[in-house]
Amino acid sequence: MQLAEAYCTEGCCGALHVTICREGDQVVWRDWRRPPTRQPHAELPEYRFDAGDYDTEIERAENDRSWAWPARNTARLIAAGLREQPDLLTRWDGQAGWIGTDFHDQDSAMVSFTYWPGLAAGQRDKDGPWLQFIWKLPDDGTPPENQAAAALQQLAEQDPKTYAQVKGGSRSHAEALGYPWPEPADPEENA
Repeated sequence: MQLAEAYCTEGCCGALHVTICREGDQVVWRDWRRPPTRQPHAELPEYRFDAGDYDTEIERAENDRSWAWPARNTARLIAAGLREQPDLLTRWDGQAGWIGTDFHDQDSAMVSFTYWPGLAAGQRDKDGPWLQFIWKLPDDGTPPENQAAAALQQLAEQDPKTYAQVKGGSRSHAEALGYPWPEPADPEENA
């Protein structure tokens, strides 16, 4: 099971994985896997928990939203809506990516998706051009449930490529698909 992933992606900076299994009346966490580093990692120990206590804590944690801020709840609800209705993006040749809050602006929900031409028709060219888009949704002060419902409704009615911004892929893919490639915010990035 993946416990944590770097903000960028697992493929870029890594993730933390563990094997979780039941052995009789215990839940065991073992076989930790972390990304390689230049410095050797200390081995992580095996952890054992009472299965009844573990199940109670998992249920409590799954239902506790007291720690989350409004944009985080909005992002969670959008992600849940897209799991229930993946066609909201696939109809636009989109595939959901990460959905969360902006690392630099915790008051904005972010929806990332990959545009794969032909995906909706089941004819995606795996070697063809693709682009990553990011849709930023600033918290507007209304309840997260309302913001998420409005975002899902917008996805149902409008192609998100018309209001999200290209953030990944390549300049040549953007040109081939007719989208502008984003200019770096810092001129030094072009050097």
